[in-house]
Amino acid sequence: MPFNNGKPYHGSQAVEGGRLKGRTGRTDYFFFLCPICNDGQIMRILEYEFRPVTRFVERSEKKTPKEPFNLAFHLYCPICQLEDFVKIDNDHRADKIGEGL
Repeated sequence: MPFNNGKPYHGSQAVEGGRLKGRTGRTDYFFFLCPICNDGQIMRILEYEFRPVTRFVERSEKKTPKEPFNLAFHLYCPICQLEDFVKIDNDHRADKIGEGL
């Protein structure tokens, strides 16, 4: 079955603007924290999609990714039932948040 049943997806305002945070737990696994519960509640990843990037931006950084990618996650909070989407890629500048990111 296609990701999100073939429907388009984009994160809502609940996860934009620095509202979605995350952290590692007792190990090196990373967890997304629910922006609605705002008490450290972990969101479950229901679906994911790996999407290769066809347009890769050359950077003048000392080290750059060998292969560009984009990962999309469908997130769900079992407490407040928030469902949302977030994407991760390696094609953005390695700047500080707030400087165009």
